[in-house]
Amino acid sequence: MSKTEKTKILKQSEFIAPFAEDFDEEDAEFVWYPYIPRGEYTVLMADGGTGKTTFCCGIASAISNGTALPSNYIDDNPVKGNVLIITGEERGGMLKKQLKACNADLSRINILDCMASEGLTFSEETVLKSVIEKYSPELVIIDPWHCFLGASVDINRVNAVRPVFQKLANIAKNCNCGIILVSHVNKRAQGENANNSATGSTDFINAARSAIKIIFSDEPGEENVRIAVHTKSNHASAGQSLKYKITHQKGMEWIGFSDITRRTLEEAARCKKTPGEIIKKNVDFNSALFDAIQEKAVSDKHINISYDQFKDEFGTYIFETNQPKREIDKLSDKLNAIGIKVTTGKTVNYNKKTRNGFEIYKYL
Repeated sequence: MSKTEKTKILKQSEFIAPFAEDFDEEDAEFVWYPYIPRGEYTVLMADGGTGKTTFCCGIASAISNGTALPSNYIDDNPVKGNVLIITGEERGGMLKKQLKACNADLSRINILDCMASEGLTFSEETVLKSVIEKYSPELVIIDPWHCFLGASVDINRVNAVRPVFQKLANIAKNCNCGIILVSHVNKRAQGENANNSATGSTDFINAARSAIKIIFSDEPGEENVRIAVHTKSNHASAGQSLKYKITHQKGMEWIGFSDITRRTLEEAARCKKTPGEIIKKNVDFNSALFDAIQEKAVSDKHINISYDQFKDEFGTYIFETNQPKREIDKLSDKLNAIGIKVTTGKTVNYNKKTRNGFEIYKYL
């Protein structure tokens, strides 16, 4: 047997898949429920100057002091412990000022700044793991992540980045900590998927179990307010969006919740509007569609009509820029209040073709 064949057999024997019954069952654990899972990495993305570093300092401060972070879930036992910040852009002295402004316990936060972190890469997972283990953190913040990818890894290729992030997730699991990977954004396909705004291959965000996007508030008088939108959550229902204010000293204070969601961001991108304008529009409801359905309704008669026919009769934008089914479903309660029942998900013939549509029934 040749040396190559022996090596091949040896490598094959390294991959052993136990039976499912041999595994211990696991429940997801969190450093901050439901935003930052333990044993995984969370992506934090935002445009430059939005305040993502300040956001990270606020989280680090809370963990260093054992202070409960905001959530719909009441945490009677908030995580308290060490935080490790690894940065490729910031100096330690500047981060110290921001952490102090957030009232952090500086004795529980270690900083590997842009000078000390030079040469550290995800590819050298043994080195990275030993650095993390040295400080026993509850949370590791890597800002920005692409500084540590390594020169030989193509940031835009799935087959290049996926093994790197699989190793990173394994480090988080083995070190029993959460990891935040801070990401700049690009403008690619943001209307289709809010998570596609993260820099690099889409596999970077696909492999993450949680993702948060920070945006500016567009409400009057809230120039220093930011909103953290939970755009991905695999281990729990997505958390409510959080509002925080950046203080004069570059610290931050939590100021409540926002109704903006991932869907709001995507609709805003498609419509070329601000998230606040989308929220206001959805509250005001689609009165043109409401009136059109009333016009088509006939007492005690079931009327099936396709979405395309409705557009032909009442205009291309009768559903605005939303999915017709979703827009009609939003009006269901209001229509029921005046004796009209609408049922979406119907198959209808129109212009000799089978189309998607809905039923209108006026029972009063």
